Amino acid sequence: MLTPMGWWLTRNHHESRNFQVYTSTSCSFSFVHFPFGSLVLAGAFVLFSGCKKVCDTDDLPRYPLTSSLRDWSAPYPKDAVLRFRNASTGYVRSYRVAKVENETPGIHFGADPCPQHYREYTSHVLERSDSTGGRENKSMRFDVFAATNTTRLQASFAIGSSSFPLPFEELENGTLVLPSATFAGRTYPAVVGSTFGGGDVAFSGGGVTLTAYLTKAEGLIRFEERSGTVWDRVL
Repeated sequence: MLTPMGWWLTRNHHESRNFQVYTSTSCSFSFVHFPFGSLVLAGAFVLFSGCKKVCDTDDLPRYPLTSSLRDWSAPYPKDAVLRFRNASTGYVRSYRVAKVENETPGIHFGADPCPQHYREYTSHVLERSDSTGGRENKSMRFDVFAATNTTRLQASFAIGSSSFPLPFEELENGTLVLPSATFAGRTYPAVVGSTFGGGDVAFSGGGVTLTAYLTKAEGLIRFEERSGTVWDRVL
């Protein structure tokens, strides 16, 4: 078995976000859950009957995703199917891109309903579409949030209950150069490898994914489970 060369990053905790999306300028508020973690309410909201809050949003900062970051999401268009094969058994798993979101919502903090800036994100949800079943790894998720003046760029790829941080910040600022790697007889020129370290890995099931590998052109190309089972992309 070839030993892959990859960029490694271990996340030892799960993150939650405390930002909210404001979708109304009246005293009736609507909040939207981001796909990247849980919405945390920073304080109690007091709604004054009959009042209206008018927010000045004309000159707010906008933080878009760069074209380079958008390229990382290109392998996951709506209804695309990604297939992975285990060389030992010959079994093939299929994942279909069931949902794609690309939006630039207004973000506000705390009790102030007015957004402070606009931040673009893209989210792609993949669901198992083969008939082999299994409780583990029924879905995948790829998320990227643009950097702001106070927040780092955030990117992750989740497989089942395992979430893998991606070093897109370092790739964007040029402090990281990706190595090549060879999997299933195919060499990829620039590979991101990320290892899951959250939760109690020692007591997790054999189907829990511990390592994932991605490229910009192909997306997810390989993942390895705790049992030692390896799934390589069928291209």
